[in-house]
Amino acid sequence: MDGNDFKIDEKKLDYIRIVAQLSAENASAVISKWLKNDITLNVLNVNMTNIEEIASNMKLNDEIVFAAATGLVGDIRGHFLFIFKLEDAFKMVDMVLKRPIGTTCEADEVVQSVVLETCNIVGSSFSNSLVNLLKIKLLPSAPVVCCDMGGAVMANVFAEYCEFGDNLFFIDTEYLQAENKISGYFFILPTPDSLPVMLKSMDGFNGDAK
Repeated sequence: MDGNDFKIDEKKLDYIRIVAQLSAENASAVISKWLKNDITLNVLNVNMTNIEEIASNMKLNDEIVFAAATGLVGDIRGHFLFIFKLEDAFKMVDMVLKRPIGTTCEADEVVQSVVLETCNIVGSSFSNSLVNLLKIKLLPSAPVVCCDMGGAVMANVFAEYCEFGDNLFFIDTEYLQAENKISGYFFILPTPDSLPVMLKSMDGFNGDAK
């Protein structure tokens, strides 16, 4: 079956939302332990869409962003992709270093390191949830990060991915620490042959697994 023609029903999309929320809870615990401070990762929205729609709706062409990508191997192949606007990446660094929000104002190696570690934590938590809930084999690689205009980042990533397909899962996330809020975008980009495997593995998933 061609992954580009594979359809997802609302029931399985609901399962993905449950997996995303459980993953967020796991990531919140790990990030809070790492920072020695309470951090809550909320999943605001989960949807399946295509590359053309997501590129036009995000409206990040003229925004400077930090993006981190993690390769996936196993039963599911493809990538996790994280995107943060520059100001949100700066806020993340200030939260990590316990400095007043607004202290960080340069895109340096410290920002890159914090974004990488945050994405590593969230990506690992999400992949672990997929493994435990869907009973699949999945191994994420170490993430790589870049800082560029949003349009350039998405064009490069999605152009490469177009060789495989155009289906992706879009997860809108929010990181909270007290009154501070950071917004981010999280994508799952499965290869066409991986998408049916991922969705078929949900046949025995009742949404109650922890």
